[in-house]
Amino acid sequence: MTTPRERNRRWLLLALGGVALASLLTWLFVRAGEVAPEVHYSYMQSLRRIEQADVELNAAVLGSYSDLVHNYDALVRHLREIREERPRILNFPGWTPVDHLPLLNAKLNDLLAAQLAKEAEIDRFQRSNAVLRNSLHYFPQAAEHYLQQAGAAAPPELGRFLRAVLSFGQGPDRDSVVGLMAMLERLEKVPAESLAKEPAGLAHLLVHARVIIERRPEVDQQVFRIMHSPTTQLHEELTRLYTAGHAASLSIAASYRRLLYTVALLLVLYVIYAVIRIDKNRRDLAQRLKAQRRAEAQLRLYARVFTSATEGMTITDAQSRILAVNPAFCAITGYAVEEVIGQTPAILNSGRQGPEFYRQMWAELLEYGQWHGEIWNRRKDGGIYPEWLSLAAVREDGEAVSHYIGVFTDISERKQNEARIQHLAHHDALTGLPNRLLLEDRIAQAIVKARRSKLPAAVVFVDLDRFKNINDTLGHEIGDHLLIQAAQRGLAVLRETDTLSRLGGDEFVVVLPELEQVQDAMHVTRKLLAAMGQPYLLAGHALTVTGSAGIVLCPDDGVTVSELLRKADAAMYRAKDEGRNTARFYAPDINRASLGELLLENDLRGALERGELSMHYQPKVDAATSRLIGAEALMRWQHPEHGPISPVRFIPLAEESGLIGGLGQWAIHDVCRQQRAWLDAGLPVVPVAVNISAHQFAQQDVPKLVAEALARHRLAPDLLTLELTESLLMRNAGRAVEVLHELRAMQIDVAIDDFGTGYSSLSYLNQFPLQALKIDRAFVCEIGEEGASGKLASAMIAMAHQLDLSVIAEGVETEAQRDYLRAHGCDQFQGFLFGRPQAAEAMGAVLAASRQT
Repeated sequence: MTTPRERNRRWLLLALGGVALASLLTWLFVRAGEVAPEVHYSYMQSLRRIEQADVELNAAVLGSYSDLVHNYDALVRHLREIREERPRILNFPGWTPVDHLPLLNAKLNDLLAAQLAKEAEIDRFQRSNAVLRNSLHYFPQAAEHYLQQAGAAAPPELGRFLRAVLSFGQGPDRDSVVGLMAMLERLEKVPAESLAKEPAGLAHLLVHARVIIERRPEVDQQVFRIMHSPTTQLHEELTRLYTAGHAASLSIAASYRRLLYTVALLLVLYVIYAVIRIDKNRRDLAQRLKAQRRAEAQLRLYARVFTSATEGMTITDAQSRILAVNPAFCAITGYAVEEVIGQTPAILNSGRQGPEFYRQMWAELLEYGQWHGEIWNRRKDGGIYPEWLSLAAVREDGEAVSHYIGVFTDISERKQNEARIQHLAHHDALTGLPNRLLLEDRIAQAIVKARRSKLPAAVVFVDLDRFKNINDTLGHEIGDHLLIQAAQRGLAVLRETDTLSRLGGDEFVVVLPELEQVQDAMHVTRKLLAAMGQPYLLAGHALTVTGSAGIVLCPDDGVTVSELLRKADAAMYRAKDEGRNTARFYAPDINRASLGELLLENDLRGALERGELSMHYQPKVDAATSRLIGAEALMRWQHPEHGPISPVRFIPLAEESGLIGGLGQWAIHDVCRQQRAWLDAGLPVVPVAVNISAHQFAQQDVPKLVAEALARHRLAPDLLTLELTESLLMRNAGRAVEVLHELRAMQIDVAIDDFGTGYSSLSYLNQFPLQALKIDRAFVCEIGEEGASGKLASAMIAMAHQLDLSVIAEGVETEAQRDYLRAHGCDQFQGFLFGRPQAAEAMGAVLAASRQT
């Protein structure tokens, strides 16, 4: 305990310390801010103004000396400015360091003495220069007047003297002063009456000459002393000394500021320390209170979590007797709290797990202090459910177990979702049939069974015929319903051991394991196709959809999943090619043909770049005169390994693979290029016809393509003819009419090719702006030796003439065909009888020969 006297003494010391600290801070504050910038700037301005006035004073002296300024106002003004500013620099600022003051005062006194001496010299300069300026102004005029009066009678020595004085006054030569004074003294001794008519004027002139000779050197010396006055140098030295003193004052003030900052920082730190010390007890008390409240809040939170959690929670003692359960436990198990308190968790045992499972669980729990896993338990009503259980052992002070805590979640819904996902992963979402993943597993099992039981298995690939038409016309929803019904019908005719799978779209695959006989596969397939071929009642329509199937046998046709599926697919396409609504067994020639077509298509993709394609030309002749009047360009492919490939084989491949567009574009440009080459060679060219495919007509701008080719090769439009099939024109008659009119406007002739083999519409044929009609070789071949079976050809000729169309017969190979067609009015012939398709060089020879005939 401290006595009142000690407390008073402590307060007194504290007050004295506070006063001393305040005094120290005040003194430091004053010293730190003692260098006032405005005082410094004011003193420097005074020094600069005096220096500037001194410089301008020198300039004014020079101006008066040079007679550029005719008065002394500037001298008076600058002297007045110096006198006015002089008192402001006599007293240095109070913060000037004491050690700098002696030098500053000495330099200031030197400057003041120099300024006073300069002012006295300027005063003498003003008086002497005024007298000199007066004589300099008078003397030239008086001398000129005298010389004009005296004329030739003027003594030579007087004239030389006057001119010398004039030169001396403008720019005196200091060495000529003695000579001039000697001449002046001689002239003054000669009587004036003997030198001039007006002796008084001459005497006056000589007086001014003496003033100029005497005063000019004096004024020069005065100006020299003024210009070389040390005021400028002293002023610069004073400014330098003052600046150094100011810099030293700033350094001292900065030291005081640093000291002030240090003292203030220490004071702040002390205050902070005092506040911390004062606040420490309060915070300790607040923390103890807060910790108590937090512990109470945590207990309430734990209780809320325990009662509100959706997971079931159980707390048991070390003997596994239940001490507490939460409401979620009761909701999941169906037991009330009072029914389980004091019981063991064994009341939930479902019997799904054996004793060994529980021994391992307890061993892991006791060893690691926790256990997690899936377990099956039984509700109060007897229902068995899966749960995810987490157990934890609670130990007191790291010793023996005092409690067990169990947390579990009912995962019945998750199990159902997993089963649903598992089903979707292996089954088609639309039909519920096994998908490709499960199908491959079933085929693999069938292969293993066939190898083990020595009984063959079959894989049937089924594709619905023209199913795309139903989707395109009635919509995908109707198509989906048809697929569901087809799947149901297929399941109805198969055994339980058989598998019906949907690969996608309208493709189904059937797996028939362990067949007694090979023909059983065809028997089952026919039953399946018959069931699927029954009418479907969809959207108020009775629709009949057939199917085509391909059958492969294991192990005869393959022993791997991919091989069996690939060969079954090839056999299915063979069934489609042979009429649909049927089934075919796989044969090796199917695979070889498919592989050959695939390789051929791959070779065709680079044939144009490798220069393997060329255009051959078959002549067209006039039916009446047999004169060459045209040709048809036909594409040929010279394969490097297989030799010539027939257009009948590679043109359909180009159409199916999408290559026909590029080939057709190249054909038009190549024909135009060849025509230009023949023209440049001087050959009599004829119109050449180029075939346009359906894909090219639909996907490309044919008029633009033709125009670009003609323009590029500088070819007349009447040298190019296009041939289009009637089925091509009928696909989109409206667009065909537009394109044909564009070609007609370009003066391009268009002929309809293979007439009579496709969809012929005479009404549309009349609307198309065509120039020729080409009878297909199938009708020409029907004409026999006696002209039999030529009625269709003759009817086409008559009809074409009624439509003002020229008629071309292709495939004319016999004279009987030629004579029959000529007799019925055919206009042009094309065929082996008149020339086979030939290369451009050979066709050039034909053109050359036609010029001679």
